[in-house]
Amino acid sequence: MKDLPTSPRIAQIKRNRKVGRIRLIILLIILFISIIVGLSYLSFDRRISIKDVVVNGTSIISWNEVSDKIEENLSGKYIFIFSKRNSFIYPHDKIMSSLMTEFPRIEKLDISVKNFDTLVLNIKERLGKYLYCGAALPDKKEEVGENCYFVNNDGYIFDKAPYFSGDIYFKYYTEITGDKNKALGSQVFGPDRFHKIARFVDEVAKLGFKPIYLVKGGDNVYYIYLKTQNDKPNPKIMFKEDNDLDTIFDNLETAMKEKEFANEINSKYETLSYIDLRFKNKVLYKFQ
Repeated sequence: MKDLPTSPRIAQIKRNRKVGRIRLIILLIILFISIIVGLSYLSFDRRISIKDVVVNGTSIISWNEVSDKIEENLSGKYIFIFSKRNSFIYPHDKIMSSLMTEFPRIEKLDISVKNFDTLVLNIKERLGKYLYCGAALPDKKEEVGENCYFVNNDGYIFDKAPYFSGDIYFKYYTEITGDKNKALGSQVFGPDRFHKIARFVDEVAKLGFKPIYLVKGGDNVYYIYLKTQNDKPNPKIMFKEDNDLDTIFDNLETAMKEKEFANEINSKYETLSYIDLRFKNKVLYKFQ
């Protein structure tokens, strides 16, 4: 099969088309670079750049530490071209994630931009209602309250607590799941279990007792320690993990409605050793 000769005119048309395609590609490249340069320049426009940070809702979390973390995330550029301070493309998700990780006390965080140049953070801090103070109760009373962490209403350990020598907060002593050397971010108990135990403790307090801490001992036995007015050993209320808390509370409440039982407990409270609720439909107790 022979090749057909190409006329000079057709060859010229092909060359012109090729040159036209090359010129178009070059033009598109120049246009793309111009757009990138323009957008890069626009991203640094002070009128739409974040200059101020407003933090609302903090009482314990340090404003300066939050501000420093935000500045850390706003510094620099995206792919060496676009300013991270631009209010349209600032790293919202990264700021959110880093703050929630850095400050476990933050329960809820809302981030928005005001007037194109001000970053506004509305923070809701977790409320520390309880303390987690380790796996075991210290042997010395004066050490109770050392090395504790704040715990929220769901049993979540979220922040280191200062030393509390009194009974301002109800304390939990138990092994926790996960890294035993890292209490922060762990659960004292699962939320459902924690809610049931906290409710049980509150109900016990309504009967006139004064719970101050809970210890989970061996064989899954729980001990609620009660407050005393002297240096004598604290009375305890005992129950097992597999006890139905509603049932054993009903047993205790029924017993406290018995005048003879209630009078004995109240009159000899300072010498009370324990009240044992581990056995079905029984309330056992002992004095020192």
